Amino acid sequence: MSDTKPAIVNTQQEQFWNDVAGPLWVAAEDQTERQTAPFGEAALARAAPAPGEAVLDVGCGCGATTAALAVAAGVAGRVVGVDLSAPMLARAAQRVADQPGVAQVEFRRVDAQVADLGPDAFDLVFSRFGVMFFADPVAGFGNLRRALAPGGRLVFVCWQTPTANPWMAVVNRGAAEIYGLEAPPHDAPGPFSLADRSRLERILKAAGFVEVEVAPHELVLHLGAGQPVGDWVHERLMMGPARTMYLEESPDRQREVRDLLSVRVDPFRIDAADLTAGLELPAAAWIVEARAR
Repeated sequence: MSDTKPAIVNTQQEQFWNDVAGPLWVAAEDQTERQTAPFGEAALARAAPAPGEAVLDVGCGCGATTAALAVAAGVAGRVVGVDLSAPMLARAAQRVADQPGVAQVEFRRVDAQVADLGPDAFDLVFSRFGVMFFADPVAGFGNLRRALAPGGRLVFVCWQTPTANPWMAVVNRGAAEIYGLEAPPHDAPGPFSLADRSRLERILKAAGFVEVEVAPHELVLHLGAGQPVGDWVHERLMMGPARTMYLEESPDRQREVRDLLSVRVDPFRIDAADLTAGLELPAAAWIVEARAR
């Protein structure tokens, strides 16, 4: 993994994923995999990486998808994982080191919007929830398109609207009401920046992609099993936009906030009498495929 400082334009996201979200994701990797892996597996099936292909994994995070892509590409293939987060890339490198048969993997800490990824260097660009954070999405996807060989495939999964994703939205919206937070612009870099299907299609076409296909993928996630509901709410608060204000509260006030938000997730509890049975929460994403000209 290169230690060279790359050119980065998305400085706000770099700071967030290095100082805040990255360490939290590494610490809660089992939980975050439960939330994202089912969607990633569906996108991987759509991408169908073949032996010998060169593959770029954008926003590779802790490296689970990179390792899966490397297994599919085989020893004759090549897989490069890129991310802004040093803590997550360190975990990704550890994962690959501990897994046999994936020695052909390389990790780079770069901003995929501007990094020199090599012209026509890849047969497949893949991402599991890693492409919603570009400061300029047309420029970002344009850079990915230039890295693809002619006819190369782009396949990624991104979240649909907050309303379609109560597993994130219920706690975040409740916390926003408690702390008086305004919703960010719908097109601001963040989990839901590509939720608008028509906007997503326009971005990809403006970036030079053709044969754009956007398919819904909806699941019910079983989350929070084996822990009190309030503990799961705490984890969501730590990953959400109200994190700083929540942490500034006294322990008693934090407990009060958790109790208020726990009531909001009551309709999703598997067993009303068992606070540790977990929650069943709808989740919805887009699985997107396109080709480079």
